[in-house]
Amino acid sequence: MNKKFFAIILCVLILFSGCQQGSDLQVYRTTDHLEGEAKWTMGFGRQEIAMPTDDSQPYYIAGYNSGWETDGVMDLQAAQAVWMDAGADGILLIGVDCIALSSTTVNEIRQRLQPLCEETGCTAINVYSTHDHASVDTLGLWGPTLIDGKNDEFMENLINAAVDAATQAAANRITGTLYYGFTETDPAMLRDSRDPQVFDAKLHQLRFEPDDTAEPGIRMYLYGAHAESLRGDNRLISRDFPGVMCDLIQEQTGDHAMFMPGAIGGLIMTQVLDDYMIKNMMDTGRKLVDYALSIDNEVVVEANLQYAASSMEIPLDNTGFLFYKFLGILGNEAKPGDSATGYVLVSEMTALQLGDMMFALIPGEIFPELVWDGEYAYHNPEGVNPTPLAEIAANHGYDQLLVVGLVNDEIGYIVPPSDFLVHPDTPYLERIEDETGENHYEETNSVGPKCATVIADTLEYLLDALQ
Repeated sequence: MNKKFFAIILCVLILFSGCQQGSDLQVYRTTDHLEGEAKWTMGFGRQEIAMPTDDSQPYYIAGYNSGWETDGVMDLQAAQAVWMDAGADGILLIGVDCIALSSTTVNEIRQRLQPLCEETGCTAINVYSTHDHASVDTLGLWGPTLIDGKNDEFMENLINAAVDAATQAAANRITGTLYYGFTETDPAMLRDSRDPQVFDAKLHQLRFEPDDTAEPGIRMYLYGAHAESLRGDNRLISRDFPGVMCDLIQEQTGDHAMFMPGAIGGLIMTQVLDDYMIKNMMDTGRKLVDYALSIDNEVVVEANLQYAASSMEIPLDNTGFLFYKFLGILGNEAKPGDSATGYVLVSEMTALQLGDMMFALIPGEIFPELVWDGEYAYHNPEGVNPTPLAEIAANHGYDQLLVVGLVNDEIGYIVPPSDFLVHPDTPYLERIEDETGENHYEETNSVGPKCATVIADTLEYLLDALQ
């Protein structure tokens, strides 16, 4: 792209940037609204996402290769939703089997659910993606070069499925007891494709047991791995191993199940268990089910729900992101601000407390070392890493912090500043190798080096608000 053309793009963006900033600080505490006994109430809903019936617009498989149309459907993507309250107003957590969703799509889901929220007393809707790499393109990045890869009919079907699942969850509310437990998976289950090797090998479980034992329970699993056990040659639509896992959990326990991605930046993947990728997916899902059913350290989660949510502005240094925003492909919100491109990305973050457990709902793929500390790479001497998120949580009295990634937006990889390198001639457009031969691919899909600090500062702000 020549400089004159890029200057024209910036001028057009300035003239037509009607972007709105995210919501202001919102704080909710059950104790401020509780009139009776504090008691967990939860409900579950699920709706499959129908494939397009109009074949005039192609649809592409997301996650690896540009311009790859799908070859068929192995299993349909779906939206799962959980209603949760502790005796007062509630929240909805919606999980969608897809690569990711921009804030524009999330806000459309929220808008269509506003009548339900007014009827039920839902105070917050959080929508996350399982980061499924065998799904239809929902960001637009995997169409042919410079062509929006999203399929309009599929996106409408996805939004409708999310709304239907949430509506079911609200209608299916029942009281019960919430438990938390975890198990350590074999570290060999995972690999960090970028040194240093830092990841969370725990499989975390939230299990809701209804008072009415005739009703199915709800199990929510959090695991720090990309959903891509089918790998890059696959062209069949599938939920990948999270789908296998959730289906088998329901089959073997009778409980509903949903999967949440953790801190997966860096790039955390499951190891290949079999060279035949469909069998690899099945083996990965089965192995995680075995781990899930072995959990024997459950503790009761006190009926206490509170959260703080806020918008945040992240300097947008990635010229590629800006270009795709100009083309109408990316649906992230942006506005003029202080950055290398003259724009900031407007996103949001939530700190959610269940009992005495704190969850950070983050709109991207954060490197695990930014959460738990540990070893860092230091190939960028000018980069200073922020305080690890778990340390920020501990300083506010929370012994445990769990991260759910890709919530309410997709801002890309959140990379430690000390290891943030871009190509000197074509920054963010071409990847670069450091002196050890390490490939810095993730930076080409990152907002910029200041993103990690904004995330840490925002968590500090949210936890201060909950004190």
